[in-house]
Amino acid sequence: MSLEDTIEHAKRAFALKKYEQSVEHYASALEIATKKYGEKASETADLYFAYGKALLENAIAQSSVLGKQEPDDALLEDNNGAYACNTANSGAFLSFSGDADDEHHGEDVAVDLFAEAQKAADELDAAEEEEDDEAEPEDDFNAAWEVLDLARAIYEKQQDESDEVKLKLADTYITLGDVSLETEKFDQAITDYSAGLSLKTDLLPLSSRQIAEAHYKLSIVLDLTSGRLGDAIVHAERALDSVEARLAELRDALSGQGLVKPEQPQSKEDVKGKGKATGPRLLGDDAIVHMTKSQMMAEEKELQGLREDLALKVEELKSAPNEPTGSAPELAAKALDAELNSAPAAAPAASTEVHDLTGLVKKKKKNVDTNGATPTPTNGAVKRKAEDDGDDAQSDKKAKLEEAAS
Repeated sequence: MSLEDTIEHAKRAFALKKYEQSVEHYASALEIATKKYGEKASETADLYFAYGKALLENAIAQSSVLGKQEPDDALLEDNNGAYACNTANSGAFLSFSGDADDEHHGEDVAVDLFAEAQKAADELDAAEEEEDDEAEPEDDFNAAWEVLDLARAIYEKQQDESDEVKLKLADTYITLGDVSLETEKFDQAITDYSAGLSLKTDLLPLSSRQIAEAHYKLSIVLDLTSGRLGDAIVHAERALDSVEARLAELRDALSGQGLVKPEQPQSKEDVKGKGKATGPRLLGDDAIVHMTKSQMMAEEKELQGLREDLALKVEELKSAPNEPTGSAPELAAKALDAELNSAPAAAPAASTEVHDLTGLVKKKKKNVDTNGATPTPTNGAVKRKAEDDGDDAQSDKKAKLEEAAS
């Protein structure tokens, strides 16, 4: 089979969501292409990208099947190409009817110990086989990353050749971000999504659905990252702005008011002395100019619902409680510092109370000095004391004279 036929079979299988077959066909096509052009030739970049996307979709499909017991961890792609956590299917794997429990209610059921032991052994073997199968999606994710990263390296060397190559590089970054999001490597996903979004913003108009999708994916991964809620809100709002811009362009096109047009390339002589152009350099495959009137009307209806969903998402993010920023050790250190700093604040109140009580006690001991002796009295007190002592002395002398006379 020729290279062109193999690629055609791979594309058809991918369109039919037969990702495993698509992976096999793309692998065969790459084997032919690398023998013909070389492993890092520019002609192989598109094949590497397509092969990486097929590997990613196959890994997602496999992990969805094996992850039925843990539906909360499955990240699935919706119709608009955006990723979100899917928990809607969790109820399908649980049953609350109680029919199984009531089937033998009130009956004594015989237990075959040998059969139970054999059943346990079979379950153990099945669990081991399942663990082997669970390793396969992870291998596909790793393979997808390596293949896509190879495509990225080739596109980066060629990006100065044309804007179309830059757009392919942007798509590769976005797909690399998808791989990192699926494998929960959120920091790497943020890096790749940001790089892809930056390229797309320079190349495409705001009304491009690719811009809205890139902003939304970046918002999702930022929302999953601690301390990045504010950035998640910003990108969700920009995704909403992009959808509204596309809606406005669709309505203008349907009313015959015109379409967004790409910036016309200028010669070097025309560029000299002029400011940088601000118009879009490309329109992308989803450009409205390529659509029929019926397609425009259908997309307008679809985007109205998407706009409402995005508006709800923005409000949901804004109403979410702010998370503390920083790593776990930093948060623990801050909490400890706050605890230590709050302790001296309570100490002055306690010492003030003790000081006040001591003052009250001292007020009750006004006539006693620190050595227990009576303090020196005032002049009036001295006079009264002298008079009392004189009276006592006269009484004593009179008593002694009376005793002598008798």
